[in-house]
Amino acid sequence: MNEPDLSRLPYRRPPMTRGIDPQRINWLWRLICELGSVDSREVMEALHAAQVPVDLRRVDSWTVSDREASFFPITLAEMERNLRCVLALRHARSEASKELQRAVAVAPAAAAEDDGATGGGEDDSAPLEW
Repeated sequence: MNEPDLSRLPYRRPPMTRGIDPQRINWLWRLICELGSVDSREVMEALHAAQVPVDLRRVDSWTVSDREASFFPITLAEMERNLRCVLALRHARSEASKELQRAVAVAPAAAAEDDGATGGGEDDSAPLEW
């Protein structure tokens, strides 16, 4: 079979299959959450870290169908804020993990230096008597 080289063909935008209401883009938020493995608890934690007062019920309401009673529309501005907050939280966790790994790597070396300074790990204190 002779398959075309798709990298050489011009890019074409897909047709708009739905009207975009920037005040109701829950469907896009659900896709992002599925793709990026984002769950409601992480979003709530990220928003709390950014000093945004939100409860889990509200965060969950962004991911349900608009036919459900708990549906609440998410706006484009809310979605951007949520994504930026989740990214900031993940970055902070990554940096904290790196710092913790550095501290763990330095601790055995510091302990070895301390043992060497006391004369090979010998205890200089007087023996305890009972």
